[in-house]
Amino acid sequence: MKHILVVSTAALIAGLAGTAAAEDGALKDRTIGFVLTHKSFALWQSPDGKTECPDGVNVGPREQFKALYPNGGKFAETQLARDGEIMFPDTTPEPKLFFHEPVSKVGIGLNLDGKVDDNDFVSEDGKETGIDNQMYRVVGCTDNYRGPEGQARHFIQDYMRKFNYNRWLIEVTDVDDLTNDPDVTVSLYRGLDALTQDAAGNFTSGGTQRIDAKWGKEFMYKTKGKIEGGVLTTAPVDITFPVSQSRGYPYNAVKDWRVRLSLTSDGADGLMAGYLDLERWHHNLWQLWSSHHRSYGGEPVPSQYRSLRRNADAYPDSVTGENTHISAAWAVKFAQAFILHPDPKVAEKSDDGVTSAGKSRAAQD
Repeated sequence: MKHILVVSTAALIAGLAGTAAAEDGALKDRTIGFVLTHKSFALWQSPDGKTECPDGVNVGPREQFKALYPNGGKFAETQLARDGEIMFPDTTPEPKLFFHEPVSKVGIGLNLDGKVDDNDFVSEDGKETGIDNQMYRVVGCTDNYRGPEGQARHFIQDYMRKFNYNRWLIEVTDVDDLTNDPDVTVSLYRGLDALTQDAAGNFTSGGTQRIDAKWGKEFMYKTKGKIEGGVLTTAPVDITFPVSQSRGYPYNAVKDWRVRLSLTSDGADGLMAGYLDLERWHHNLWQLWSSHHRSYGGEPVPSQYRSLRRNADAYPDSVTGENTHISAAWAVKFAQAFILHPDPKVAEKSDDGVTSAGKSRAAQD
């Protein structure tokens, strides 16, 4: 019995030593890297969905078409006209239709403007106020985005697994302590390598990601941050990030982007948030996906565009005065990864380490 106990204790000590070594290895040269493995709009949902969507969820384009044209009609005046609103949207009132938006004051996200306004949300526990996430108003009562079975959520994850185009990296440098560090640097890149998974298909830490320094220059950004109690927060920065869920040239543009992530040596999870360019998102997704995707997820594009415009809350157009961006939040998860930088000659950067393309992409579009 003593022999068994000694062996077990030795094994335990060896296991603890191995864990410590793994933790030390994740933070190398005051640097730790992460690769995105999950991203979805941050939507608060009650158990039965009745609190936020008391009138139910939205119907799709087929149901709306029947409501608009119960007796049919000429092709150009019915189907073509309705589909035309996807490519050439407007905000005129819709007849016979009603679009459901969440009515709950509870929401998930971050306070982006540092204020507490009437249209802001409060966290479920009541501790956080002034949460800016008007995108929740737009998609919160649409099955396509609700968890866990929403079709849009499914495709985001599916495309994230399949395509390296979507590979998004966060690297935290100048780190003295993963629990508390008042001054760290956070850099964003696009990666070139597949996500590391175990035999069951679960994402695992410890993989390697090469930075895409040639075609991914426009996705390179740098900002400052701090770690308090194991939580990383960053200063706002205007970015674009790759999203291959659609066709054409897919990316989203976000102003005042920042994160709040709980860090470990194995990964990170939490929220990212900012003001999403609504026209870019509309084009990137709605105008490039077929109507049958909308039908299965109960997503009426023309009605949703009106909601998008109605709830936009930032960056007014200098001519029209209409807001061009909408506050949004995403629930995100990252796995720890070792990020390999290319030869400096391959990735020509400016003095501050950010590519000029990365700086100017949001402004150009």
